[in-house]
Amino acid sequence: MPDGIAGQAGIWVLSTFGAYLLILIGIGLWASRMMDTVGDYVIGGRQIGPVVTGFSERASEMSGWLTLGVPANAYGTGIMAFLNGLGMIPADLLAWAGLAKRLRKYTEIVKSVTLPTFFATRLQDDTGMVKGISAVVLMLFEGGYVGAQIVAAGTLLQVLTGVEPVVGIVVGGFIVVGYTMLGGYFAVAWSDYFQGAIILVAFIILPIIAFTNYGLPFNDLANVSGGASLTSITAGATGWAAIFGIISYAAIGLGVPGNPHIMVRFMGIDRVKNVRLAAMVAQLFMFVAYIGAALVGLYAILAFGQGDLAQADNAMPRLTLDLLPGPIAGIVLAAALAAMMSSADSQLLVATSAVVEDVYHGFMNTQATEEQLVRYSRYVTIALGGASIAFAYLAKSTPIYTLVLDYAWGGLGAAIGPTLIAALWWKRVTAKGSVASMIVGATTMVLWTQLGTVLDALGIMPAQEASPFLYGLVGVYGLFPAFILSVLTLVSVSLVTKPPSGVEDHFDVFDKPLSAVTSQPGSGTPSYVTDGGRDVSPKAITEADNIRAHVGESGYWNDE
Repeated sequence: MPDGIAGQAGIWVLSTFGAYLLILIGIGLWASRMMDTVGDYVIGGRQIGPVVTGFSERASEMSGWLTLGVPANAYGTGIMAFLNGLGMIPADLLAWAGLAKRLRKYTEIVKSVTLPTFFATRLQDDTGMVKGISAVVLMLFEGGYVGAQIVAAGTLLQVLTGVEPVVGIVVGGFIVVGYTMLGGYFAVAWSDYFQGAIILVAFIILPIIAFTNYGLPFNDLANVSGGASLTSITAGATGWAAIFGIISYAAIGLGVPGNPHIMVRFMGIDRVKNVRLAAMVAQLFMFVAYIGAALVGLYAILAFGQGDLAQADNAMPRLTLDLLPGPIAGIVLAAALAAMMSSADSQLLVATSAVVEDVYHGFMNTQATEEQLVRYSRYVTIALGGASIAFAYLAKSTPIYTLVLDYAWGGLGAAIGPTLIAALWWKRVTAKGSVASMIVGATTMVLWTQLGTVLDALGIMPAQEASPFLYGLVGVYGLFPAFILSVLTLVSVSLVTKPPSGVEDHFDVFDKPLSAVTSQPGSGTPSYVTDGGRDVSPKAITEADNIRAHVGESGYWNDE
């Protein structure tokens, strides 16, 4: 075997990774027994508990960004890397607090298992534009997301062991497609839980061991060449450069409500009352992991010297190999590889649902049976997975975080996020406003990413010395302007177009405390499907069951 930075420990990495992949296939085979409906395949029949949901929500988002990106960022910029949590931690907390319960209830009431179907129902869009545009956005950006994660896995495998990237791309890609195709959301959620737990433990243990060797890193960083910038929260930048740098970190959090592989965790949790526990699990995971990942990058500076690593992305694997015995390092690095796949499987599942549920079932065959939809979901997973593997091979030389942050994460955040928030909280939002917002958000994100290159090619790029504000604005993370323009478009178009009817009555029913609704004189309990739609005996009456019953009585959003 060619030699990578892991040396002989590369055998442990490959062995552990192989064993781990076999476990994932086993999870897929186990979960395949539970696939009775398309709802089971896409959101696990709304039966996933709070602890698994909390871990899965974080693992599906963090991926290679947490395991490689944050340590690399800390290795290059110093303590400024702690700002990675500036946008993500509060944004995720607000999403759990302000979106999770409402999204879980709404989608249960209208029996929607995907965001495009929910949008079309909530906005009463009979033209198919909302569902069609949102489905296309999901297929494009989530498909690219899958390919980007597979590229990351192949690249890390090459760095560690020396094998060609195509080996990691093909092997990792086939495994992801395999267990996602077999087990759907069940397999995805449980595999995320498994690998998320390993990554969390790794980012607790690594800083502790490094602390025993080096002590706290901050004083020593000041003595390193360029230590002044490494110990500066703005990496030595001042003025507008510092302001826009902080804004760029904070703007990353704007992508949370627009990324369906996160929102689907809210839709798939078993009980509304469990949202609080799941949120606590997710927040604890993220807080500890982000701090641990940044500390790993800082300790890598002390261990290997500033700028001495060939690639900053090697900071986490190099420190792991330096501090841990071969077998333990193999487990941690195999989990890092798997964490990248944990995002890929979630994004693959969302892209599949957009094709099968929103395009095929929504437009081509509205009478399709659940058995057909599950079968077609598996076929589409294989097809999209194959396309993503091919894309990963073609894009193997492109920086992974350019693909993820500038296009996939940012595009979804700018296009989908404003509509999701408005659909849950603003009665006046319209279908036309949503469509315009999605188009403007996605387009702005893509164009802004290329703005600096285009202006430079035209010779009109503002000079930093002459115009620090314009220079910083052009270089700010594109999700910041794209999200703002998307929101302005959504609001302005919605205000001049006709809103859906009956929303006031529905919100009145929905916003009442359940105790107040159920205690009303003469309020009956019509027949309805239990939460999750599975036949259980005795049938459990849940909060979502009560909501569906009373909303059904109100005459709004009938189950047909």
